[in-house]
Amino acid sequence: MAKDELTYSEAVRAAAAEAAAALGTNPEAVQQRAIGAREQPGNDGKARVPLDGDAQNKAAPRKRPDVQPADARTLTTLEACIADLRSLLAKAEERAAEERSRCDRLLAETLTANARAAHLEGEVRALRSRLAPWWRRWHQANGA
Repeated sequence: MAKDELTYSEAVRAAAAEAAAALGTNPEAVQQRAIGAREQPGNDGKARVPLDGDAQNKAAPRKRPDVQPADARTLTTLEACIADLRSLLAKAEERAAEERSRCDRLLAETLTANARAAHLEGEVRALRSRLAPWWRRWHQANGA
């Protein structure tokens, strides 16, 4: 084997030594973490090796408090938003009332137009029933 070529285990040891030098830890700890990382694959199925220090030294993430202290600026902002929303709601209710009255007016006009159309249709039927067909009228007028 040539000097420039490394076996797999030698390459792993060399990579662990480089990572350990970058982190300031020993290479054996990096190798052990790499071995443990094989059991915990990432989203793409590849093993993830954390290189940012010992996992035990990391602080646990802070839990968000259930109740946050209210400051005056936040309250003022929220009150302004509530006032804006109330004005928008009042405008929307006003528009809805206008549309409701417009709808009622159009409905009344439609009902009136339908009644008028039904009345005219009845008159047309009455006129047609009284009139003779055109050929009879022609024969009567020409004395045939």
